[in-house]
Amino acid sequence: MDYEAIVLKIIETTGLPRQDIDIKIADKQAELSGLVSKEGAAYIIAKELGLDLFERSNRRLEVKNVVPGIKNLNITVRILRVFEPREFEYKGEKGKVANMILTDGTANIKMSLWNEQCEQLDMFKVGAGIEIFGAYTKDDGQGNAEIRLSRRGGVKLLETCDLPEITSYKPNSFESKRTNIAEICENGPCEVRAALVQLFETGVFYEICPQCSKRLKKDASNAFSCEAHGKVEPSFMIILSGVIDDGSGNIRAVFFRDAATNLIGMTIDEALKIRDGFFEKVDTLGKEFIFTGQLKTNQMFNRKEFVVNKVRDLDIKTEATKIINTLENNH
Repeated sequence: MDYEAIVLKIIETTGLPRQDIDIKIADKQAELSGLVSKEGAAYIIAKELGLDLFERSNRRLEVKNVVPGIKNLNITVRILRVFEPREFEYKGEKGKVANMILTDGTANIKMSLWNEQCEQLDMFKVGAGIEIFGAYTKDDGQGNAEIRLSRRGGVKLLETCDLPEITSYKPNSFESKRTNIAEICENGPCEVRAALVQLFETGVFYEICPQCSKRLKKDASNAFSCEAHGKVEPSFMIILSGVIDDGSGNIRAVFFRDAATNLIGMTIDEALKIRDGFFEKVDTLGKEFIFTGQLKTNQMFNRKEFVVNKVRDLDIKTEATKIINTLENNH
């Protein structure tokens, strides 16, 4: 729904003069320091006047159920962490991107702010409740959903929020819980000690944009092109899939980017050198690792997969210490 349609709907519902509505919308944009578009500000005014322009279900959408590909996302969350903006330059033009980690107590999710949106970071404090509207989700390259704001979307700080409070943020307080494969469930990140017992011989190397790291497609001239940055010379990432087993059970696992290179013990450049005959030259089957990740449902194939975002070599001394500490704490 565009700006004029929203305004007309407000007039129809409330009977307010057009001039008054335009002033309210302009004031709301100024109040939010330009973070939202005119459409976004109009949506907020409509809601404050008791008119909800987006279809909503009576049940609140939980973060754990957010998947890539959602359009017109409306969700209430608390801010878990705010990262400093990162600047980049492409074709002589400078850009900026910043990330926030959000939560509602069911799971965490990343939200990316781009360019002028980053100027409003001072508004966002850890623990604050916010309402995100008119957003959409994309795959972050690791099988997880990432929130982006559409042109009509925006973020509204909430004076009151009924979500669980975030009492403090400590980087080490969100370490993944160690579990075994038989007990893995979709309730957040976890850590397993397991052996890689199979690698599927599927596509491994994928072309990505060197600026935004999104998958590239070939255009009509057979050159690689990025939706945001046009024709580019591709960089590469690795995606591997296989099966891990810890004795309690086994599960299909997917490894993206650094997790994939750590699994095979090579850099991306070293892996590209053995592109031909890759699976014959990789010697990692049967080796034990510590895998950190999250159980996800692959919507395309309707199956459970453990999406691994971190792979560590097994340190026997560290594992022995953990066992001793566990035994001592149980007595």
